[in-house]
Amino acid sequence: MASKTIKILLKDSEVNGIRIAQLSVSTVEVYVIPRDKYDFTKTKTELQSPALYMLFDDQRTSVYIGECENFTNRIKHHVENKDFWQWAVVCVAKGDGLDKAKVKFMESYAVQKAIEIGRFEILNKTEPTENTLDEFTREEVLDFFSDFDLLINTLGFNIFEEIKDDIPLADNVEKDNKAIHDDERIFDTIIAPCKGEGRINAFVKESSWYAVRIGKKNISKLKYVGLYEAAPVSAIRYYAKITKIELYKNVPGKYIIHHDGNIQELKKPIVIGSHPELALFGPRYYKLTDIESSSSMAELTDKAFGSNYSQ
Repeated sequence: MASKTIKILLKDSEVNGIRIAQLSVSTVEVYVIPRDKYDFTKTKTELQSPALYMLFDDQRTSVYIGECENFTNRIKHHVENKDFWQWAVVCVAKGDGLDKAKVKFMESYAVQKAIEIGRFEILNKTEPTENTLDEFTREEVLDFFSDFDLLINTLGFNIFEEIKDDIPLADNVEKDNKAIHDDERIFDTIIAPCKGEGRINAFVKESSWYAVRIGKKNISKLKYVGLYEAAPVSAIRYYAKITKIELYKNVPGKYIIHHDGNIQELKKPIVIGSHPELALFGPRYYKLTDIESSSSMAELTDKAFGSNYSQ
């Protein structure tokens, strides 16, 4: 395979600041923009063109994938309406290499690929419909996407990197325990967001929860399912043991989770407290022992991801 040269510009001379990356013999250009510096987009005409973009949370465990004709206009909406993200990763093409049809195709392709790999929680509420391209254009766009994948992986956003199946279990975890490592974490429980009467109508009456986005490789790891109830409750209060997980209406990445009906109530609800940014907008994985020993989302997040919200 021929060698490739990657150029990365640290716009603020800071590793965690604005970064611009390019790849030799490719038209792809990637911008990494911290949330608090989104005004930078107004200074770049390149960001006022068709783009594929991804919004990542600070721990890089959740992502929203989108497309637009003008990223400078679109990001303002996401700053006002989406609280979870701290990093925007934007893919554009030098010159006129991308149009609306191509970025819509890449959006659908990126969501499907991210779901299949299962490394990140995908926060899109709907799965984009694949845009039809002719055979030649499709291959051209897939080559462009491959270059984009290489750049964002180099920049530390490994959303499309395959998870190795041969990661060993921790010494203190019995081999018959389905909870295994994923990026140096252990989890056996999936917590899904819940609104309105969903907890009663589905979780209690039907002993199930749907339609939940789960990476295929994570299905065998899960033993329990719980709910994060949105405002005014804003807390995790209940969980149950999983009996079966099955595909939801043949929609890739979405599943129905069935449980045994023996719903357990936590001794202490895990409340959102003073950290509204930790509210769950998509499913997330945890250890049941961490859930049972936590009283706030800050405490649970610290245990799961090594953050310092509760300090």
